[in-house]
Amino acid sequence: MNPSFSIRRAKLEDENAVLGLVDELENRASDPRVFHQIWKEYLGHAHTFVWVVESQENQLVGFLSVIGQNLLHHEGMVYEIQELIVTAACQGNGLGRKLIETLRAELKEKDVKSIEVTSNKRRKEAHAFYEAMGFTNSHEKFTIYF
Repeated sequence: MNPSFSIRRAKLEDENAVLGLVDELENRASDPRVFHQIWKEYLGHAHTFVWVVESQENQLVGFLSVIGQNLLHHEGMVYEIQELIVTAACQGNGLGRKLIETLRAELKEKDVKSIEVTSNKRRKEAHAFYEAMGFTNSHEKFTIYF
């Protein structure tokens, strides 16, 4: 990872910067009120971890969020990556890799069965990244939207 960047746990005051990153990831404008409520829930939940990537200029240029839950069919804890983004201008510096390594180090000492991630079918570069990080394409996801 480029030494111009550091990874740390997210704080409540990172909300607006992370909102901007989510909007970049999803290519849309989020509702700030809804985002605010979910952000507080994320940071207050015992099995949710959020890390941010910060530049030397104190700008957030990436983040990763993961939520864990006990699942009957896995007979234990499974963590699922909810969001992972490194802003386009900072990709190629090993920041996404470092975020995944940070996650793995955090979960290594816990009794975790797996880490899962779902990625939109159109995000081919993300799929290649996850495979390079050791993820296996093992499931199909089906969704009903409301």
